[in-house]
Amino acid sequence: MALLVVAGFFLQLNWMQQARKKTAPDMVMPGGFADKLGRWMLMKRGMDPNAVTGAPGVETIECGYCLGTGHVLSDESRQAICPICQGVGSRLIRRLDEYDRICPLCAGMGRTELPDTGRIDTCPRCGGRGLVRSQIGNASAPDEN
Repeated sequence: MALLVVAGFFLQLNWMQQARKKTAPDMVMPGGFADKLGRWMLMKRGMDPNAVTGAPGVETIECGYCLGTGHVLSDESRQAICPICQGVGSRLIRRLDEYDRICPLCAGMGRTELPDTGRIDTCPRCGGRGLVRSQIGNASAPDEN
């Protein structure tokens, strides 16, 4: 019996290695553990796991504070790292569905200059995500902020 279990393990390992060679390394195999885990997490959050299929919508947002350069001029007219994008010049955002909208306060960067204090911190509207949920066209979509 133990021999059958060991042989089955090695056959499954061989099959998984061949399946990985046939697919792109960054793709999730349908029906695999990562796919099942992702669907379970969506169900736990109250989302339909079949609604979000394929690659998620990833976009690059250019920083409007430094105009995509990653640097700004300091008060002493020296080049300094942009406090909004931390010197990157852009930010990747991932829309889960059509109800994700770019945050109007931080323009999708997740950090903004707070109007009451003037300091730069995490956006209070989106919590640093860069996206807010919109109820346009869907009365059942929850508004996170």
